[in-house]
Amino acid sequence: MKSIRFLCFGICLAGSTLHPHAQTIKYPQEVKTVYNYADQAAELTTQPCPIIGIPTTDNTESEVSAVQQAGGIAMIIPPATDARALRDIAGLIDGMVLSSGVKEGNDYSILLNKVAADRNMPILGDNALMAKIDSGLWRIHDNCTDYGTLIERATLFKKAKSLHRRMFTVDTHADLPEGYDEGNSIGKRRTNQVSIQKMEEGMLDAEFLIDFLSDGAKTKEELDKAEAKCKKILQEIYDDVEKYKDFCAIAKSPAEAYRIKAEGKKALFIGMENGAGLGADISNVKWYADRGVSYITLSWMKDNAICHSSSIRYKENDPSKGLTPFGKKVVREMNRQGIMVDVSHTSEQTFWDCIKVSKAPIICSHSGCMANFRHDRNITDEQIKALAKKGGVLQVYAVWNFQGKDKYKTSIKEMVADIDHAVKVGGVDHVGIGADFDGGGGYTGIMAENDMINITMELMKKGYSDTDIAKIMGGNIMRVMTEVQAIAHKK
Repeated sequence: MKSIRFLCFGICLAGSTLHPHAQTIKYPQEVKTVYNYADQAAELTTQPCPIIGIPTTDNTESEVSAVQQAGGIAMIIPPATDARALRDIAGLIDGMVLSSGVKEGNDYSILLNKVAADRNMPILGDNALMAKIDSGLWRIHDNCTDYGTLIERATLFKKAKSLHRRMFTVDTHADLPEGYDEGNSIGKRRTNQVSIQKMEEGMLDAEFLIDFLSDGAKTKEELDKAEAKCKKILQEIYDDVEKYKDFCAIAKSPAEAYRIKAEGKKALFIGMENGAGLGADISNVKWYADRGVSYITLSWMKDNAICHSSSIRYKENDPSKGLTPFGKKVVREMNRQGIMVDVSHTSEQTFWDCIKVSKAPIICSHSGCMANFRHDRNITDEQIKALAKKGGVLQVYAVWNFQGKDKYKTSIKEMVADIDHAVKVGGVDHVGIGADFDGGGGYTGIMAENDMINITMELMKKGYSDTDIAKIMGGNIMRVMTEVQAIAHKK
């Protein structure tokens, strides 16, 4: 009791006189010993112990002891098969012990493995069924074989989760709306790579839903059809989000997105892939801006009325294969309306034309590095430098045939290699993430939005600072959007 009083007096004494409003803490005798122990254990630390989930089995007691000895905190998981409850529990822990693996017919072990795998947390345990499951989920099957390794990886996972809570994370390209006709929805976890549930599991704050057209529209008739189709898809995006308005909302600016996160919801931006959706009327740029379209990818895999595409081969440095006269008007109008100019999918000459014509920073919403893999969808080091000088950002994708030769050997390592290279060439202020999920993106280690935290952990392992990771994972694209919208407001 004296030590408790001494601590209180150390806080409250001014000279030798007790503050008139000071109160001393006096624990009841029945709880004093335990309460004192709890106070002593409440030490400040920047390295909190990871919480490890342990199933209720015949081995629970020994596994709790092993976790504690290795430096973790054990949380015993009740023997329930309530999938919702187990999913919520998984959100509270940093690792899991499944030392006996997963057993067919044992729903408890299967569900525990699923909720752990959904969040990409480290697992101690391995058997043939777990390896088969991971293969089906395109996970890197590298489970822990000892408690020391489990605690080490769980500590990293806990740090990554803490950073995700503090930073704002964004993926700039998801083609989920393409699947609306097949029943896909932002509120359904199973049928698509992007959903509110997977964003929550991967701790992703904001996603760009893409209003996509494959048209290479040039004639007035083609452009009118493209415009009608694009506007229809835009309405479908709004309708889908409205169904889940308690969990997500459309954001038209970074400020709105930050507010949406503060409300506990996911922010959904809108991008247009293929400027053919503008039709032949330049006033449609404002129409789309007013309805929340934050960037427009000028073309897709065909030339259109705005510009030429990277998918069409031209003679090198052909100055006629860039922006059309109409395209230059579109870029200038996008600047005036605060819509980001996106040069992913465009020809190299279109890129250079946009560098000259645009008064605001431009972006590559989902592209890669030509130096790492030669493909027309990737950009050169010269382009990366020019993009950075312009104040823009390269959003790196996860598309195997744009980054590797073998779908089954390409992994998150290739994505991080592109991030690394772009940072070295253009600087850390000009790199971000645009995975291209539900549109061809996804491979081992980064197959859906619930895998986004894997990128953070890979960057941590490479020695990136928290500040730089926050820039890459969302800060840079938010800065560019803010700048583009500010330029529009000035005009």
